[in-house]
Amino acid sequence: MNTARIEELIDQVRALPDPLSRSLALALVQAVMDFHAEALERIMALASEADSSGAVISALASDDLAGGMLLLHDLHPLDLEARVRRALDQPALHARGAAVNLISVEDGNVRVHVEGGPALRNTVEKALAAAAPDAAGILIEGAEGMPAANFVPLEQLLAT
Repeated sequence: MNTARIEELIDQVRALPDPLSRSLALALVQAVMDFHAEALERIMALASEADSSGAVISALASDDLAGGMLLLHDLHPLDLEARVRRALDQPALHARGAAVNLISVEDGNVRVHVEGGPALRNTVEKALAAAAPDAAGILIEGAEGMPAANFVPLEQLLAT
């Protein structure tokens, strides 16, 4: 199940005409989220205890699905800047003389400079949105100087 489907179902629950049904359904979703958060926290602790090298935690954090789930529950082992730097270090972003540089990460806002045209800009935007959905905003300078138009912060999605 993808996040778009989950959001669609939550929107349908919020639109239920009966306030009691709506309240119970939303409480159920929150209880399941709390249960998952507690279980994931325990899994991370057990994985840390069992693997002193940190390889398991690193593998979980690097996986798009597992890493996203850890991020959702505020359990991701890497902070925002580390995740942004990792996303920008992808070899595909530096191919054929392209340049991608992190300018800053301040107050949850990410600023990068891109030299390499609109195609690279789109690739950078997708990489940052995947690595940092919790960013308050993403500003991509260079490559026609257009702002990152398709980025929607995780907080905005969860607030709906």
